[in-house]
Amino acid sequence: MKIISGNLAGRLIKSPKGRLTRPTSARAKESLFNFLVHGLRFNFDQVHVLDLFAGSGSLGIEALSRGAKFCSFIDNDMNSITTIKDNLRYLGLEKQGFVKKYDATKINFKFKSSLDLIFSDPPYKNFSQTKLAIERINKKKLINDNGVIVTELSSKDETEAIEGFIINDKKIIGDTQFCIYSLN
Repeated sequence: MKIISGNLAGRLIKSPKGRLTRPTSARAKESLFNFLVHGLRFNFDQVHVLDLFAGSGSLGIEALSRGAKFCSFIDNDMNSITTIKDNLRYLGLEKQGFVKKYDATKINFKFKSSLDLIFSDPPYKNFSQTKLAIERINKKKLINDNGVIVTELSSKDETEAIEGFIINDKKIIGDTQFCIYSLN
């Protein structure tokens, strides 16, 4: 997989082996980030990012490449955790990333700073995991008032409301659907 833009554009990262992860396609990732920058006018400079169900860490790493200050990567698969750590080390981003093997639906710890951007990309058909994780993060007041949440799911799946958030937009790219939320 390739980093699309920013100071690491063109660099390759590894994807976890096996069939448990489904990396976001380059086309879908590029469309998402273009929408965040040009559609929402999201500025990546110095933001704090959370990449839930992180897999390879490609969404969080893309944000770091575009100027994010820090990214926390959470996944419950050890193969994914090892891959993310390897990718951060290879790119020289170890000090800009925190990697933890953890069940995203049970987050009970604080982050370095309140969160500006959250990516949530659970296995397809498991949107309930995203919903639980985001609602828990909101109850703990870990997201900034202007924070943005991006969920990734199958284009065939129905998006759901998340308590305390409104849906700003939906984007379908091939078989991938992104849903953009903000605090209500």
